[in-house]
Amino acid sequence: MKLKNQYFTIILIALIVACTQKKNPYFDKLLKSETGFFRGAEIGNSISEIKQLENSEYLIDDMPDYLYFDYKLDMGNSYTISYDFSDNKLYEIELAAYFDKIEDANQLFKDFSAYFNKIHGKGKVEDDGYTSWRTKNKKTGANIEIAMVNDSQDYGYISILISDLDY
Repeated sequence: MKLKNQYFTIILIALIVACTQKKNPYFDKLLKSETGFFRGAEIGNSISEIKQLENSEYLIDDMPDYLYFDYKLDMGNSYTISYDFSDNKLYEIELAAYFDKIEDANQLFKDFSAYFNKIHGKGKVEDDGYTSWRTKNKKTGANIEIAMVNDSQDYGYISILISDLDY
């Protein structure tokens, strides 16, 4: 009887491990933080608050109403992130991720879809291929849209756009 219980326990553990879906290894690097809307950023943040969240070594454009960062992940894989401001208040975040393997983009798209579904409810798939989620900014009450597309063709490419719809 004891041997039967041990055998059952081993099988159960093996099934749990085998069925656990693994996230794309780039997911945590791109998400960076689960606070805010994305990467720790909140719509309405100031330019200086956003600069504190990102690594200045990768800052390519630093303009009065725009920040642009270009990050390398590893050979053939990279991402850019841009922040748009008006009156020193963030109103839009855009991430574009590029991968040499389309499979990496596909898995990352699934991972971010699951993440946003968990937080904002099931996303709506639009006719143009975008999946979108609507939410409110808890600080300002503004309407926010998160839109994501997997536009992989010859290489892996996903885009995530987070916008203040009341801007």
